[in-house]
Amino acid sequence: MKTINKICISFAVCILAVISGVSVANAQQVTVNYQVLPAGPILSNNDVSSCTPETADTYTGYEFVFWDNQGTISWNKSVTVCPGSGNTLATAWYVETGDGSCPSTGCFVTTFGYSIDHGVFLTDGTAIALVNPNAPPDPAWTAPSSTVNTSGPESISAESTLAFPPYAAEPFRYWQQLGTTTETPIGVVFNASAGDTAYVVAFYGPDPCQALRNELTSCLEEHLKCGAIGKALQMCEVQNREIQ
Repeated sequence: MKTINKICISFAVCILAVISGVSVANAQQVTVNYQVLPAGPILSNNDVSSCTPETADTYTGYEFVFWDNQGTISWNKSVTVCPGSGNTLATAWYVETGDGSCPSTGCFVTTFGYSIDHGVFLTDGTAIALVNPNAPPDPAWTAPSSTVNTSGPESISAESTLAFPPYAAEPFRYWQQLGTTTETPIGVVFNASAGDTAYVVAFYGPDPCQALRNELTSCLEEHLKCGAIGKALQMCEVQNREIQ
């Protein structure tokens, strides 16, 4: 009996060792980059293999603007980065700072396009579809420029869909002015004031509320009680700036 017990214990130990080895072998990690937008240098980076608090450090000549924590956008300087089912990326994005003065050609709003699900900025082309009234000089904007002269107020409309090669086109989500945690008003139009020098990002990506929207539609078609799903959908739409 003692021999059998010893065999069982040894077998159990071996099984635990194998499981432990598999867990270590399959351990996933998140690469954390501190990078200058839109595709500038990486100021520093590190890898995390367990839930770890990360804070955007201060770098001379650069200002932190937002985190993309594996597809979740945050305007806070500190986030918790947790590995998932695969190797992923979390990026603290920075913008190069200047003296704030306008060039001799006038003041400009600078725009960027960003893919939430792919974690990349548009580096060729523009997210701008239309500028109104697109007043002089020259005029205020011509495609494919990503800047708009603000000698006067201008309404800057984003493309409704935008491709981030090699990825397919995806829908517009919202505008956000950088350097502030105040949410930019929802809608496809960013309203720039005269003399505006804002840096603004047009965010793109799949509709995060689509699954709830499909679930609600199915529930209503079956004439069920759908109040809870409707409330969840509304909360999702508010959180993701689809409604106010």
